[in-house]
Amino acid sequence: MAHTNLWSSENHALGYLAIADTIPHRTEGEKVLLELVPKTARNILDLGTGDGRLLSLLKINTPELDDSLLHIVKGRFDVVVSSFAIHHLTHPRKRSLYAEIFDLLNDGGVFCNLDINQTETPLK
Repeated sequence: MAHTNLWSSENHALGYLAIADTIPHRTEGEKVLLELVPKTARNILDLGTGDGRLLSLLKINTPELDDSLLHIVKGRFDVVVSSFAIHHLTHPRKRSLYAEIFDLLNDGGVFCNLDINQTETPLK
């Protein structure tokens, strides 16, 4: 089966944005993620967080974050964040991506991935 990137479709992206706020436990996950990101973080790599919601929350939560650093920056990062994106990748690509992320982090840097995990049995 050929891989199709549905996210390049405007209708698919708008459909997601219409329901994004209804994702169960999204705000709780964002709260935990924000607690894990050091308030002193200055350069953050947004890795597929989509609509900018998480990056906006991080900007509010990290007072030392300079607006100029919200653009694509080459180099190393204090923080790499991803939200609801990595689960779309194949397992081999996920493994290689995690290694790439590790190589991008400054010493003491953190990677935070807010994503969906589906269990085999219902959680209680």
